[in-house]
Amino acid sequence: MRTFISDKERAVTGRTLRLGACAAALIAATLAGGCSNPAGTGSTTPAAYTTYLYMTDGKNGHVYTYNPATYAGSSLPLLTTTSGKAAGEIKFYNGIGYVAMGLNGGGVYYFDPSKSAPIANQIAGTGNLDAEYFAFYSSTQAYVSVVSYPSGCVYTFNPSNLASSSSVVPISGTTGYIQEIIVGPDGMVYAADDSGTGTVLQINPAANTMQKSFNASAAGTTGLTPGIYNGTPGVFVANTGGYSSSYAPQPGSIDFINTKTGTISTVVAASTTPYFYPGRLIQLSNGNLVAVGTSFIYLVALSGTSATVTPLTDSLPSGASYNYSIAYSNGLIYVPVNNYSAYASWLHIFNTNGTQAHSPVSVMTGTDNLANIAFYQD
Repeated sequence: MRTFISDKERAVTGRTLRLGACAAALIAATLAGGCSNPAGTGSTTPAAYTTYLYMTDGKNGHVYTYNPATYAGSSLPLLTTTSGKAAGEIKFYNGIGYVAMGLNGGGVYYFDPSKSAPIANQIAGTGNLDAEYFAFYSSTQAYVSVVSYPSGCVYTFNPSNLASSSSVVPISGTTGYIQEIIVGPDGMVYAADDSGTGTVLQINPAANTMQKSFNASAAGTTGLTPGIYNGTPGVFVANTGGYSSSYAPQPGSIDFINTKTGTISTVVAASTTPYFYPGRLIQLSNGNLVAVGTSFIYLVALSGTSATVTPLTDSLPSGASYNYSIAYSNGLIYVPVNNYSAYASWLHIFNTNGTQAHSPVSVMTGTDNLANIAFYQD
């Protein structure tokens, strides 16, 4: 989450109901917002909340919405998780939103966006956790990365019983500065460890045990995303590069874990031409990658085992930087930008070819700072 530094989701499409079913359940469907055209055309309109991009505030614990159809963010917060704490990653599972609070033991909050006035509640047993990122394995098994002092690890929790703390337990052997965590195409759970030289941990969800680790090609191992590389499924790894002993930033890299062979290889080697330090990344529908650092966004064109890195042309406002967050929906790429000291935040929007799709959109109020973004998922 890294809201103190400046810090894959895809929008859900509307449900398609056949005309006969819609007419037969007209009253119930109308109450649920499912059938918006009872006249008989057969078309449906998704509920507005299912189309929004959700944005967390790294200053006051707020959650805002952004409407892609109107290029406008909400003028007021949708809800508040807990005042005075940094809201970081937001992620949806089975229609419920989850927010990681990564400052001073903020814990994990959840809310139902379908409510007219959503309220955030804290997951029992998470109140003292500096939560970072989520991964959802099943309706009863989920994971959250934690960086609580003196060391963090991966915790499990039960999404079907959020009022019970009995399932909130650490996984032995996952100690580290744990960042993004995902479920890989092989059904294993992968967690980025940004401590030491940088590693990726593999967790077996069948027993919730640490199975093995992979050494990344650069330090600052932060971002993970499932994808396809040279026709093979696996996990892409973003390494920011970390810092030298004198605290000078070092170039980062992208690796790929082949989940069939259980091996890791380098996709983009650490280089200063261009100076490459990716913190989060996604794979587009055309197979290319988009990675975000604090000062640049990169388009990584993949062809076989070759990769070409191109910084996207974009002008950051004075004093602003990109956050380690990225969202992708309907052919558009969204990246959060903010100036923490000035309490100013924007969304920058790009096409998949790297060109700007819309001028930057100012979001949130003058007392909040944009941290992380995600589209709704059912």
